[in-house]
Amino acid sequence: MSANKYKNYEVTRVVDVNPHKKVLSVIRKRDRKNAHTLALLFFDWPATNDVIEQLCCFITDGIKSDKEPVIYPILEEALDKYSGVVFHANKRKYEDPVRLGVFLETIITETAKALEIEIEDSLGNKWSVEKGEPFSHWLADHKGELFIVPHQHQNKCKLRKALYQLVASESVKTVLRRTDYEEAVVAGRLVASH
Repeated sequence: MSANKYKNYEVTRVVDVNPHKKVLSVIRKRDRKNAHTLALLFFDWPATNDVIEQLCCFITDGIKSDKEPVIYPILEEALDKYSGVVFHANKRKYEDPVRLGVFLETIITETAKALEIEIEDSLGNKWSVEKGEPFSHWLADHKGELFIVPHQHQNKCKLRKALYQLVASESVKTVLRRTDYEEAVVAGRLVASH
């Protein structure tokens, strides 16, 4: 499991299939810096709104760690990293594609960390982030008691690629390909280099 950032998991049975607007509202209200960074992110990269919506639809706000939906710390970490690369120490902006890449890479990394679990129903059917099925769809088909167990991702490279394909729009992928950042983002190497 991740270094204790995500623990004490639980699942909410009633989930919004698309909690996008609700999640953004909560993120904005929780921290003024988040609200400012989100406005800047959407101004710089309007397509990141679609990235966030795809992520919200995929994991919903129904998977919780310490009674908080994991979607919130995932997005807050990504906003924090984005904010950190908006300006160099000498007050010059990082290149736009670098900032986009850092945001997307952090979304992928944090989602993988937050979801090092499997959710199992009483018949042994399991959901995990690797399966590629939106959690709300799986939950609708699996009634009864649910169990949450730790689960190490078997193939982290494959998982990162799948998450990238899931959340990144074609316009985002095109920008990252043209600037040769796509491979670094998918591999998780871009943030470390900036």
